[in-house]
Amino acid sequence: MKYIATLSGGKDSTAMCDLLLKNGYPLDYIVFNDTLDEFDEMYVYIDKVEAYFKSRYGKEITRTRPIKELTEHYFHRKTKGEHIGKMIGLPNATDGFCEWRGISKITPFEKWTKNIGEHKIYLGITTDEAHRCDRTKNFLYPLIDDFRMSENDCKQYLIEQNMENQLYRHFNRTGCKKCQYKSDRDWFMTWKHYPSVWEELKILEEEISKCKNVFSKNCFTNFRTCEDMEKLFRKIEKQGTLFDLSDEPLKDCFCKI
Repeated sequence: MKYIATLSGGKDSTAMCDLLLKNGYPLDYIVFNDTLDEFDEMYVYIDKVEAYFKSRYGKEITRTRPIKELTEHYFHRKTKGEHIGKMIGLPNATDGFCEWRGISKITPFEKWTKNIGEHKIYLGITTDEAHRCDRTKNFLYPLIDDFRMSENDCKQYLIEQNMENQLYRHFNRTGCKKCQYKSDRDWFMTWKHYPSVWEELKILEEEISKCKNVFSKNCFTNFRTCEDMEKLFRKIEKQGTLFDLSDEPLKDCFCKI
């Protein structure tokens, strides 16, 4: 039996992996499923976490990758089914699911595990989201069953260890740069602090807007465009009261470990 922990770089999975190693749980692999659309800060953070895990526990991080990049997915046209010939376009929260998550994370991970043999998988789900647990499969939920930790507990744990992900300086949750499930607040923070990412999205929107027979031509709910969002963001920036925009720096020096 092999034991695998999935690591997204978010607070829950990071706290889980550290607690598993610190408390001597069986753990053969730690896997980061790279979507190829992560913030640069995420890759820096994963490298720091791996350096720490290697120096303290002798454990490296395995990384999986999808066979194509996200932009290729945007311009892909269906080759079968009732929507044959229709372009995927930009992901939209109204879709109800993230097709890219399956392509970039689930499929590469499942392909990788086929070479592992019999295994169990640790998932970083906290007590806040116990309803997400699937007890019928080979999943383990140590944050719920063993450590009794909420999302806030994981956050405080990483703060105490000085091993926070710098992305939490601007976002409540980590994820792809162009995640369709971002809140307006997180899109605002992308526009304000990651202008190159925002410009990348604007270029994609412009290119896709010129295409015909497309599922979705924008990322935002209520059919809002990047231009619509920029008008909203400029208004918010002038008001300065709608979002908590604290710039207090986080500590990811790992110096208390």
